[in-house]
Amino acid sequence: MTTENNEQLLMLKEDHDILTQYLKSNSPKLMYDQHLQKEHLEKMSKANVLSNDDFPNTASRLYSTVIIRDTITRTNLEYKLVPPNETDEWNGNISALTPFGLALMGLKKGESFVWQLSKKKKFYSVVEVRNSTFV
Repeated sequence: MTTENNEQLLMLKEDHDILTQYLKSNSPKLMYDQHLQKEHLEKMSKANVLSNDDFPNTASRLYSTVIIRDTITRTNLEYKLVPPNETDEWNGNISALTPFGLALMGLKKGESFVWQLSKKKKFYSVVEVRNSTFV
């Protein structure tokens, strides 16, 4: 599973600190293999990390609701990005540390990305990003 998005990951400093701590402490158990954990840490170390003052309130972050559109099937999918201990996939709350959750971090309305699942590619565009509270 990979994304084809050449842009640098955009993250709020507080989110970056929280998620990095989860990865380094592996607490609670994140069910990641060590390779994936190392891959996420590497991706986050290269992220464009911004303070509250500089982070655009239109970009996705922890607790954002992101609506994406599969551009082939023309169906919308709605996800809320949460820390790993608050994951509830039945209600659309996905961990920001899953590969797909990390791919959604920092995206803005109108941006597109490609999600690779083995031999199949899925094409998505961001329809809306809702930040109920911007801290």
